[in-house]
Amino acid sequence: MILLAVLFLCFISSYSASVKGHTTGLSLNNDRLYKLTYSTEVLLDRGKGKLQDSVGYRISSNVDVVLLWRNPDGDDDQLIQITMKDVNVENVNQQRGEKSIFKGKNPPKIIRKENLEALQRPVLLHLIHGKVKVILGPTSFSPTSNFSFFL
Repeated sequence: MILLAVLFLCFISSYSASVKGHTTGLSLNNDRLYKLTYSTEVLLDRGKGKLQDSVGYRISSNVDVVLLWRNPDGDDDQLIQITMKDVNVENVNQQRGEKSIFKGKNPPKIIRKENLEALQRPVLLHLIHGKVKVILGPTSFSPTSNFSFFL
């Protein structure tokens, strides 16, 4: 669940822009599907050795984004739907070869089928001026609330 929250926050922060001190939101059009690809790496021993010898995993996914609603008053208030597809998990260090715990395993076996299904459920984001106000999904929360329930 932490990974899901991090991916969504990375997605939103990559689209916000600052114009004359005013934050603008996503410039998505109605009736259009946006297809994006994201990838992130988690290194478990980065501080202990060389980058080439690191241990960790890479998770990548295709993401579909759709604008569902925009405030007709033009207040930059909108609701978008984000759906992750084709989630893939692999070893960050390809040199490990036969020693890789990921070899011959597909994502449902690595992160469990229930977690994979949770990642692929659509999530709604309520944005005001490019900032996430509410994330609506299986567990809804406000970004200003305490994130400790993810831990």
